[in-house]
Amino acid sequence: MLNLKTQQIQNLIPEKVLFNFQSATMKKLYVLLMLFFFINILAGEKLGYALSGGGARGFAHIGVLKVLEEEGIHPDYIAGTSIGAVIGGLYAMGYSATELEDMCLKLNWNELTRDTHQRKDLYIGQKRWTPYGNAVFELNESWVPQLPSSVFVGNNLNLELFKLTASASQIQNFNELPVPFICNATDLLTGEGVTFTEGSLMQAVRASISIPSLFEPFELNGHYYIDGGVSQNMPIDLLHKMGADKVLGIKVNSTLRDMDRVNNLVEILDQTINIGITRNLKEHLDECELLIEPELTQFVSTDYQHLQDIIAAGEESARKTIDQIRAFKNEFYRSSPPQNTFNKGLNSFYITQIRVQGNKNISPSKVREYLGLEVGKTYSSEEIANACINAWNSQVFKIIYPVLEKTEEDRYNLIIYIKERERKHLAVNMVYNNEDKLMAGLVLSLNNYLLKNSRLLAELKLGGRNELNVDYVKNFGEQWGAYYRLFPYVGEKTIYNYSDHHKTNSFKSTEFGINSGVGVFAKDLAIAEFFVYTDQTNLHSDISLTPLLPESSIVSGFGIKGYHESLDDFVFPTSGARVFGKFNFARYSEISDFIYSCFQGKAEFYVPVRNIFSVHSSISYGSYLNSTEHDILDPFVISGIDGFRGYSRYEISAPHYQILSFGFSSLLKNRYFIDAGMQSMRCSEKDVWGNAENWEYCGYLGLGYKSSILPAKLYVSLNENNTIHSFLSIGYDFDIFFFSRR
Repeated sequence: MLNLKTQQIQNLIPEKVLFNFQSATMKKLYVLLMLFFFINILAGEKLGYALSGGGARGFAHIGVLKVLEEEGIHPDYIAGTSIGAVIGGLYAMGYSATELEDMCLKLNWNELTRDTHQRKDLYIGQKRWTPYGNAVFELNESWVPQLPSSVFVGNNLNLELFKLTASASQIQNFNELPVPFICNATDLLTGEGVTFTEGSLMQAVRASISIPSLFEPFELNGHYYIDGGVSQNMPIDLLHKMGADKVLGIKVNSTLRDMDRVNNLVEILDQTINIGITRNLKEHLDECELLIEPELTQFVSTDYQHLQDIIAAGEESARKTIDQIRAFKNEFYRSSPPQNTFNKGLNSFYITQIRVQGNKNISPSKVREYLGLEVGKTYSSEEIANACINAWNSQVFKIIYPVLEKTEEDRYNLIIYIKERERKHLAVNMVYNNEDKLMAGLVLSLNNYLLKNSRLLAELKLGGRNELNVDYVKNFGEQWGAYYRLFPYVGEKTIYNYSDHHKTNSFKSTEFGINSGVGVFAKDLAIAEFFVYTDQTNLHSDISLTPLLPESSIVSGFGIKGYHESLDDFVFPTSGARVFGKFNFARYSEISDFIYSCFQGKAEFYVPVRNIFSVHSSISYGSYLNSTEHDILDPFVISGIDGFRGYSRYEISAPHYQILSFGFSSLLKNRYFIDAGMQSMRCSEKDVWGNAENWEYCGYLGLGYKSSILPAKLYVSLNENNTIHSFLSIGYDFDIFFFSRR
């Protein structure tokens, strides 16, 4: 090796110099030249960064990288595991530590794990039903409920990683990135570590970050992958295989907890994972020439709300070890960053082909219809991701994300990876409120099961109200189109009579019937339906001071109804609007014991003010129009938590009413709901416009807690008689089929 270098040196020296080589001066020059080339040989050693996993704690990597950049230390290779794969992959693309910090702080990492659909994003056809179910289970082919394989599916995370790495789609070999990159994951079935050096950078990183039980195993090419930290949390040996001579490791995973800090499911899961991680770490840490371990004891792996503090902690820890870092640099010599010829700002992709992978029951053409993307057009990564979100909001897909594959100069294939939702689901619904007390229910949902583009919901409810409802809808179209409905039902409830706002008697009402309708719907606008109905109501005595004789009646007729909704949340709305109106006509004595015409409607609006709180107002109106008192079987119940809050639920009923509301609400930290306002009401046995009684008023204050499992609301009101009423509602306390009923 040295002889070869000597010959190379001699070849670089001109003949004239060689002729006078025996002179003392030229001998010194020869020695200096040899020293110069020898130093360059040493400088040719390669440096690799090993970035460990650690959940949210992994963002401390960015703080350490900022300090290393300031000191002029730059890697020749990068290897990452889990969150280290995310940071390492982006750093290998050429982003600086400061750019990474800006990118990561702009993202809401807690939202990236959200798998529930936002109400405002659903198609109007899906808003025919209110939210339901404290817990929803998929049913297998044997109709047996299945426990979920993870807490989160991670579809939003897939799409965000796609946007972050889209520009790397022009490269299939990770060695061709500005900094050669490698990451690892763990095969779920064999437990073996798997490395990724080519293909889609997004898929490689996503496989590495699949934390067991927290995220679903990531499926790719017939294999299922979980977090790389399970097999190797500090990928040092991968760097040596790439060609690194020296390794700088950054360790951010949490240490094993003591007994006082292992008290709940999350802590036990974290401890279980860390046991394996700690074991495989000890085998490799000694191979690091420099190990930086930031002080992060105050943070846990799920502290995504403290990213800025975690980054700062990483930077602070690196500055405390600055002497070791500088000594490492002096020993290593390298001080210039790698040349970056990679266009990391690329965000325009001309699509020549759209392929679908993973579909079973849905055809590729149908998937493309949901997406709304076309070949022969140019799209940005945001437009492609938004198309996937739009398709995901159909609630047909469990997972849908894109991968770009470069075919030729400025041409890409778009591959859509999907995992369809199970077509059968069973929801458990537990509800409590002041009046109906505890109610329990089961809701069976069959999507595209009986017929394509159809949905069946069947609910059995027991408790304060006993009901069996079956709603079947067949759509013709996805976002725009027509449909027909069939809705048979049977239910029993207690009806109370009041005198001076005190219960005087009660009776049972049993109702069974069927509605059938045809309608049209437009994606974000409205839904309208023409329907016919017939039902029979039986009244019989319950516990009452005034016995009520059994009575049976049949009501048949037709009607028309319409609905628009753009609320951000059904339970705790802070923006958007909701408008509902319905006309009923029972005009033929041959088929109906009661002859009447009826209208009921409500319009409510929520306007955010500086993202702090919202102003909301509403108007509710109901009237049996020109019907006589004898024709009215079922007056409107207009009091309670969803009506006029100045009286208890069922305390006020009337054939004609009008309610006005105005208030302010706020959803603090996206969890805690505050609502306050005023209401006015007038009702009458005759039309409120011509013979209205005086207006009544009340003020109210509401508190709520937003939870996907058990949302809770508590309202307290004070009416003009200085009477206080309270309303407690826990769970999805709504009529799922409010739009389906007559």
